[in-house]
Amino acid sequence: MATSQGPYDGPTSVTDCILGLKKNIDSKKLPGFVELIDDWFDPDTQVDEEQFVRRFLRVFKVSDQDFTYERIIGDYDEGLQNIFNDFVDGKLNAQEAAEKYRPYTMQNLPKKLGTFRKNRKLSSIIPGERNVLEEHTALLAALPTSIPSRIRAFIAKLVPALKFPTRFLYVPSFKDLEFQNWGRTVTTTPTYTCVPSTARDVVDIVRYAKKHKMGVRVAGFRHSWSPVFGRSNANSKDAKTKSKGDILISSLGLVDASVLPNFTSLPGDIFEPRAKDLNSILVVDHNYVKGPKLSDGKKYVRVGTSTTNEQFRRWCIDTGNVTLPMNIIEVEITMGGANATICHGAGINNPTLSDLVRCIEYVDANGKLGRVDLSTPDILHAAAGCFGLIGVVTHLVLECDPMSCALLEPRKIPVIEAIPPPPDMPDADIPAPLRPRQPLSAERKAQIQRDFETRALTTDYAEWFWFPYSSEVWVNSWHKTSDLSNAVTYPSDAKTILQVLGTIMMNIAQNADTLLDTTEFLPATQTKLLTWLAMKNLDDIGPNGKKIKARLPDALHFQRGVQNIRVRDLEVEFPLQPRKQPSTLTPMTPIVNGTAAMNGNATLKGQGYNDAQTTTESHTTTTDRLTQVDLSLVQRAWWDAIIACYNAIYEAPQRMPLEMRIMSSSEVTLAPQRGHTLGTCSIEILTLHDAADIWKPYAQTVLDKWSNYRDANGDLVPVRPHWAKEWYGHTVRGRQWEQLLRSESSRNGGFRDEIAEWRSLVERLAVRDGWTVGDARFRFGNEVLDRLFWQDEDKDDLENEGGAGAVVNGNGTANAAAGKGPVPNGVRRTLSKKATLKTRTSGRR
Repeated sequence: MATSQGPYDGPTSVTDCILGLKKNIDSKKLPGFVELIDDWFDPDTQVDEEQFVRRFLRVFKVSDQDFTYERIIGDYDEGLQNIFNDFVDGKLNAQEAAEKYRPYTMQNLPKKLGTFRKNRKLSSIIPGERNVLEEHTALLAALPTSIPSRIRAFIAKLVPALKFPTRFLYVPSFKDLEFQNWGRTVTTTPTYTCVPSTARDVVDIVRYAKKHKMGVRVAGFRHSWSPVFGRSNANSKDAKTKSKGDILISSLGLVDASVLPNFTSLPGDIFEPRAKDLNSILVVDHNYVKGPKLSDGKKYVRVGTSTTNEQFRRWCIDTGNVTLPMNIIEVEITMGGANATICHGAGINNPTLSDLVRCIEYVDANGKLGRVDLSTPDILHAAAGCFGLIGVVTHLVLECDPMSCALLEPRKIPVIEAIPPPPDMPDADIPAPLRPRQPLSAERKAQIQRDFETRALTTDYAEWFWFPYSSEVWVNSWHKTSDLSNAVTYPSDAKTILQVLGTIMMNIAQNADTLLDTTEFLPATQTKLLTWLAMKNLDDIGPNGKKIKARLPDALHFQRGVQNIRVRDLEVEFPLQPRKQPSTLTPMTPIVNGTAAMNGNATLKGQGYNDAQTTTESHTTTTDRLTQVDLSLVQRAWWDAIIACYNAIYEAPQRMPLEMRIMSSSEVTLAPQRGHTLGTCSIEILTLHDAADIWKPYAQTVLDKWSNYRDANGDLVPVRPHWAKEWYGHTVRGRQWEQLLRSESSRNGGFRDEIAEWRSLVERLAVRDGWTVGDARFRFGNEVLDRLFWQDEDKDDLENEGGAGAVVNGNGTANAAAGKGPVPNGVRRTLSKKATLKTRTSGRR
């Protein structure tokens, strides 16, 4: 037990923990903090979200002994600092702060936009050189290299009066610029980092790479935790393969992609990436995708892969009058990144984002523009969500639904009632702070079970968040309506500002020495403090409250600013299970002529496409789901994760939420949800980056639970990873997960047959479009993806491909330093020196 290792914050509730902190608070160091706690928990004192945020931040702003507020606010530009300070001082309310923010002009851009943050210090993009990257205003003037651009050459001829016309002849490129992903699990140094604006720029880059025998990979906001980026430095320049290094294409400007804090989610347009071909949005007709005409307000929408969720959200509401049926929460992700790794949202009727793709435009290994559309739906299923292995995808065409509204019902529900424990779990296994004060009657348990099943299986969107050690779960669910009247902007501009300020609160709570002293450096106490703050930022309409009516794109992106809290994340997908004695099972995906239709809209015949009327042979109704689906395994997975969190309370390695979503199946060839005829449970655990050093063993413990479930027949329930999350370096049932994924069938959680199918389809595409698989592997692959999708079991290396394994450090993260071999573990730890929130027990790992 943890008690044998020393003192720790035991199984107290978050409320008791926060109230217990008062005795440790030094009001000279943290003026007003005790009063804030008293007022918050006093039922007779009203403290709304805006007051809470203002008062918490003011505690640290006025402190003359803690300067964390000044350090964190100092990362923002001067104008935003003034707005935030005026809000904290009570000179502005949240709405006024949002309105004051809007008048910013290009001349008032943050001074620090041209710098990159490393080890919490500011450094120029290229050490020792003047920073020439002036994002948004002079990106084309950025360090020209020998990668010419025909588009820029054409512009230079048209506008000879340009002050520096020669600089417009090149794709903006940087030499030997270190790359780190957002989650800080992958580090490489590509030879060139290029920032193209057009598909033609991408053509130029790939042709340059072909001529110079270089690899090409693409990154956007860099949100993938798995090694899906460039080759490790040990192999990017390889004498055996005659490779001369890698080129990284950044689909975003380097500031948008790399620097925190990120301002994408704030109101106004000033911090939106500048307009260019690669983030263009355009409605196209059915001939463009070689598909059927759409009706009832549906549209085919062509988007550049640099388009961010925030740009697309605004376009859908302001211009397009359409919406995606689902999406991820963050607005800080590109459409290309979401498609490449088969991202998803929530909702029992919703597949993955890649299932909505009706056309892909890409640059192949020869530097030629190609297209995959609905004339070859099987190849499209393979090309949608293929990690960029066929080439650089420049544009996607998505099938969008007519604009609708969500009737949001956000609730904070006791843990025991939000997702009830599985029927076979004894009450004694439930952590003490989560048990009901009085035992629940059989009738009450049955009602709770019905409520959970109804929410999971009948709503258009359902997800659950449990922040560690909280007594409540935040439940976010809704039904859709086509009635757009009286819809509100959600979150409002004021709410958005508060959400961004909420991320500042979370960062202060992680870094303020006075708070660490107050919590006695106990990780569980620190985590409960973070949970208390996080739950303040989430709405609750109450049991009888009025539903929030918002346009669907707003509802999908209900939380803003989370980009500024760096986390680690492990997620798995597993199929929903049938009841032991179900009625006749029917697939959830409409079946059309023997083939599953993408999003229920297409009529597919073999490899061709027929625009005849869709004939749905069978479809799972709401009643069917409630009678056919057994959610007890879903409940088991949820509660196993909660119990694991309490079992690790001494170090508290999980400091961000446990999340779960119910969704549909997928027809994308490499989708982990594929074949889940009744639907999918998507479940994940997260922590703060500061806990990275103690995260992996804990995540493995939870994964061991999730990957060993058996169904009613005693067979293993297949568990597969979200490709963008953490899977590399983990094991499943004693085997390296990577090896299992490529060698086992889907029934055992692998992709063996899907990979074979995918390879065959890609080979057909290569023959059709005039490139070779070997060239694509060399041009667009990396070590991990090559082993996973291309190499045969009995081969370690393949000709024309760097076959050595990726460099992995002690934390299971791929990395290398240019010309210096692997980065030592100690270097990685300097990025998270506060590994356990500055706990004094750092030697007990």
